[in-house]
Formats: sequence, structure tokens, C-alpha cells
Amino acid sequence: MDTLIYRKATALDAAAIRELSLASYNQFATVLSPEHWEKMRQGLSDDVGLQQLMDSATTFVCDTGSELVGVVFLVPSGNPTPIYPADWAYIRRLGVHPAFRGRAIARRLMEVCIKEARLGAERILGLHTSTIMPDAQHLYERLGFLQVKELAPLSGQQYWLYRLDLRP
Repeated sequence: MDTLIYRKATALDAAAIRELSLASYNQFATVLSPEHWEKMRQGLSDDVGLQQLMDSATTFVCDTGSELVGVVFLVPSGNPTPIYPADWAYIRRLGVHPAFRGRAIARRLMEVCIKEARLGAERILGLHTSTIMPDAQHLYERLGFLQVKELAPLSGQQYWLYRLDLRP
């Protein structure tokens, strides 16, 4: 069994993060329409977009010592989008390599993000997920995230906005 190390990513990890993201999201190639999958694949392959995300977020990875097998991005509040208000921190692109699923890597990465958000004095942590990600949806709900609202469809799929209140 590999030793799993959870750490903050560095700029040197960008290429491995891109490849890991493609591998972890590849399962959707057969679920999405070809045009929606191509759009998702291009987004995951976009080095400029990845660099912008890494510049605005804290990137956490799970590392075996020889390869990255998990990744998640924690975007701090102050980075509003059409989905997230300015006072919310939010999670982006949680992914685990298919060969390493079932080892609670996604859960641990989420726990690291929740802890980091609390340490950063964030009040609300948000994320969005869709019908094609039921395992993720169950994980988020087990961690205490509550569904806030239904979002407009993306990539031909239904999405929901979730939030976790980090302070009582």
C-alpha cells in the first residue's frame, strides 16, 4: 500500500495536476454528450486556466511520493462568480485518480479544505455538483454541506449549489 501525503501544491505540480484532472474526470466522457465532454476536457487541459486557478486558490494534493493521485482547489472569499457570492470561499475541481478511489482520498482532501477555510476565518464554504457526480454529492452531504438551490444546467446536466456554514 502506498503512503499518502497530503500537502499544498507548488507551481512545479501544475503539469501533474492537469494530467490527474484529466484522468479523474475522464469517466464523464461516456456520460456527457461529445460536445460537452470536449468542452470539459479542454477546460481541464487549459494550462492558462489552471495557472489562474492555482494563483487564486490554495491547491491541495494527495501524493504517493511518486505521483499525484488527488487534487482540490480552495478559492478564498473575495473571488465572486455568477454562482458564488463574494463572501463565500468555495471548492473547485475535486479529483481522485481512478486507480486510487475507495481510499477516502476525496474525503481527506475535503477535510483539509474545511480546516484551512476555518483557519482562514472563512464563514461559508460553497461548492456545486451535478447529477453525474452522485458519489461526490453523498460525500459533501456526509461532511455537512447543505443543498442551497438548483442551478441552471451546465454541460447538459443538472447542478446544485451547496454550502457549509463554518461558524455557529
